[in-house]
Amino acid sequence: MRPRTFQLTQTEIQAFEQAERETRTAIELRRLQGVRMYGSGLDIRLIKQVTGAPRRTIANWVGAYQSRGLVGLKAGWKGGNNRKLSVVERTRVIQRLQHSTSAEGFWDREQVQAVVEQEYGKRYQSRESYRQLLIEAGFSFQQPESIYRSRPSDAVIAEFEAETEKKSPTSSKITRKDS
Repeated sequence: MRPRTFQLTQTEIQAFEQAERETRTAIELRRLQGVRMYGSGLDIRLIKQVTGAPRRTIANWVGAYQSRGLVGLKAGWKGGNNRKLSVVERTRVIQRLQHSTSAEGFWDREQVQAVVEQEYGKRYQSRESYRQLLIEAGFSFQQPESIYRSRPSDAVIAEFEAETEKKSPTSSKITRKDS
């Protein structure tokens, strides 16, 4: 096995640790940790186990760091949607969602899509982008279910009905004495 030529200084390690605390994306954190561990001299098998990345990927991360610094480890994927709405437009849509209701009394993706298209003339490629707008507005998703989960079982209902019949005054036989 060849000796490792890449090694981080203590200052660089501190910069990595700071970047790890500040990052908000899991992929960037994984890359930062992988390069920091590799540059600290840890065994590649341990790095592979911790990051879940193969040796070649770790080598690519090290190369990206060597050529572009910490910026080279940032997640660069922007996707097809890439924030079609400006920050101001996005804020306005979120405020509208929070302060009004749709015709049905709740918002769904299709209704949010209609609002974005009508007001701003923009359309996202992915339905997930409309879901993200709802999440940012503080909404949660509720899937309709065919089963009423908190409903008691049929046996419990039957037992309750039988018990109710026993206690009901109309169910007991009332006889009248003839005088």
